Amino acid sequence: MKTLLSLSVLFSLLSLNGMAAEPPVNTECPVCHKDARLIFRSTTKDGKRVIFATAECKDKFDKTPAKYTVKPKS
Repeated sequence: MKTLLSLSVLFSLLSLNGMAAEPPVNTECPVCHKDARLIFRSTTKDGKRVIFATAECKDKFDKTPAKYTVKPKS
């Protein structure tokens, strides 16, 4: 049981470390223009991390990213 718990903690820390490595370029959802949340994220072709307000917004962006303009943080 301790081994399972240790592995779980290790994987959680590794995934958090990956999230912190590249901060998102935006704070406003490019699809609905509401406040974006880190839980809904995608990476563009040029390696930029973009965040969205909802999973639906992320799906729309992933299907046609050229349709939306990502506003950088102010």
